[in-house]
Amino acid sequence: MTTIELYVPEPGTLLEWRTPQSTVAITEKSVASQVPPSFNQRFHLQTAARSAERPHRPGTWLALAFDLPGRLDPVALDATFAYWVRRHDTLRSGFRRSGDDVERFVVPTAEVTMTPGDVRHFATTGELRAHLRARLDEVCAPLSWPGFLLAAIVRQTGFTVFCGFDHRNVDAYALAIAAHELATIYSAIRAGEAVELPPAGSFVDYCALEHARRPPGPDDPAVARWGRLLEACGGTTPSFPLPLGVRPGNPVPQASDCRQLLDRSATEGFEALCGKLGGSVFTGVLAATALALRRRGAGHDIRLVTPMHTRIDPRWQHTLGWLTTVAPLTLCAREDRFAMALRSAVAEFRAAREAGADRAPEVLTALGDRFRPISEDVFMVSYTDYRRLPGSEQHAPRGAQHISNVTVADDAGLCRERCFWPDTPG
Repeated sequence: MTTIELYVPEPGTLLEWRTPQSTVAITEKSVASQVPPSFNQRFHLQTAARSAERPHRPGTWLALAFDLPGRLDPVALDATFAYWVRRHDTLRSGFRRSGDDVERFVVPTAEVTMTPGDVRHFATTGELRAHLRARLDEVCAPLSWPGFLLAAIVRQTGFTVFCGFDHRNVDAYALAIAAHELATIYSAIRAGEAVELPPAGSFVDYCALEHARRPPGPDDPAVARWGRLLEACGGTTPSFPLPLGVRPGNPVPQASDCRQLLDRSATEGFEALCGKLGGSVFTGVLAATALALRRRGAGHDIRLVTPMHTRIDPRWQHTLGWLTTVAPLTLCAREDRFAMALRSAVAEFRAAREAGADRAPEVLTALGDRFRPISEDVFMVSYTDYRRLPGSEQHAPRGAQHISNVTVADDAGLCRERCFWPDTPG
């Protein structure tokens, strides 16, 4: 995982694939869908609408890159991109203005074709990175279609598949799905073989089911749990428990730091220790975070939220989309001991899951005026174990990377801890 500022692509010739049809024409003739934006998509669209008053604010997009050996077969990659976009309805789904609101539309599968577009050579990493960032900021807009960039960086020794998406289309899990599927489809098409992938599932259907769920009653355990957290935070979501010098609702340029904390051997040791104490790497990360903040004066109770993917149902395990929710956590660091903090993190996370941590959209709706959002961001500790995601055994050999944009923030939001276990030491 890295950010666009720290991404170091090897220079080469950039080929970008585009839809040959007029984007405006496709958008206008696509029939409106009755499925509203998901909870996450609605929040994303609202943030983008507020950002319109700050035109220089970067967009929120996610990108991926991975290498493939040999000479690029542009016809095969052309067919790969078209097959893949047709496979996932969220990539054919967009949003447009409808009165004072927005409506979803879905581009028919038959209308999707991808052809090579611009071809540009870049002699330096800096020039290539700057161009990719500018194109992603331009293309990956919430009220747009297609809302994604499909490209390849071609060199004499091989090529890199580079794709970026407006956040409405993907989460971190989806990037792993994309890297695995694109490589699989390209290999099959180039070999003249049938593409063998499990059913993708429909993210639009997922959004419809989410919207159909009714808010729970006041005695629901998840409502009570969220209510306690919000009350402790003054009626809003948790903020970073140390002073940052920023005011809620007044974002400042984001500062990012990506570094390796543990090598392979140390990760194995940490995982073994956490397991011996009844936890996991994730709960160990939570415990370490709580202790680090306590030692810097944050107090004994550390309140935060943590993202959780919602692909529990087999229907969604291969679905491209934004299938995440957040769980409220209060970590106890009253004693300066890792074992105690870990046990607290394990118990707190288990209680959150048993209370229905995957139902945040309807629970927050049920809380009504008890939930008063103030900040655009929220203090969050996120963990993704890429070892368990589709195609993970090929991530390291292909140099797969998750690349986030650098935007603005009014809190230490998205404080992400991610574990990637490469096949080689270090």
